[in-house]
Amino acid sequence: MLFPTRPALLVAAIALAAGPLAAQQTEPSAGQPSRELMQQLFGQNISKEELQATIKKANLAGVPRQQIIEAKLVWGLRRQDAAWLSAMIPELDMLAKSHEPADAAVLKTREEVRGFIAYAKALKATAEGAVAEFETQMKEAFWLAPNHASLFAETLNRQRRQQAMAALKLDMQAPLALSNGETTTLAEQVAGKKGLLIDFWASWCGPCMKLMPALKKKAQHLQPLGIAVAGMNKDDDNAASVAERIRQEQAMEIAWMIEPAQRPFTKQLQIDSIPRMILLSPEGRVLFNGHPEDPSLWQALQQLDPAIKAP
Repeated sequence: MLFPTRPALLVAAIALAAGPLAAQQTEPSAGQPSRELMQQLFGQNISKEELQATIKKANLAGVPRQQIIEAKLVWGLRRQDAAWLSAMIPELDMLAKSHEPADAAVLKTREEVRGFIAYAKALKATAEGAVAEFETQMKEAFWLAPNHASLFAETLNRQRRQQAMAALKLDMQAPLALSNGETTTLAEQVAGKKGLLIDFWASWCGPCMKLMPALKKKAQHLQPLGIAVAGMNKDDDNAASVAERIRQEQAMEIAWMIEPAQRPFTKQLQIDSIPRMILLSPEGRVLFNGHPEDPSLWQALQQLDPAIKAP
């Protein structure tokens, strides 16, 4: 059975960031940073440049260094920026040694800090291809900070999925039905393009339907850059008619495919929850297999064209 999900990485990062904001429900006293400044520091959509500018303001306003480090950690977690988090290891080491519970914004204990040091080291090991080191550091992260297990588990599952996908090559010539009654193939969709991004969805999946406008925006952004975008419906009953109705309601101008009843892609791609996005190379290699809001999607797209940036 498939379940609609939101990536645990994002949920955990948002929950972490909510800590300092929830703690400032009242007006700050003299010498304390304003709630507005803390909202900026832990802001969900803040850019790297905006974060760096806000850190300067926070330093001038007397925000404890501990909270600034935590804000940087949350920023990196939201984006799953392995390079950023790896670069933070010395700062986190310092924080683990000087941690003051009274100054904590999101990491309440030294053990939690050490847990995220291990997590950052695990991401660094992944980037370096050090499988054994990744396993060692992930175990350490679980042990030290079990209350963040959902975040760590999502990373672990994604890593295992990536290993399985590395050996997979999809059949690009198999015929596929479109919601309008025509047929196509994956090869036809990606012909002359740098890659193919497929959104797996179903009408009964609330998060899938909520992300339809975002899918449309991705298509509008990526197709001029040489990335084909398509939908793949997974409804069990009357899939073609349901998919066509949604296509018209959403005014989708991309290929609106129907997964065959035997669910070949679901099985090969290990799709156990939706919404799910798959990025394919023209040869059928899997470059990304994850949630549409996972920031690493954009890193995968940059493998096809370094000029591609998130809008």
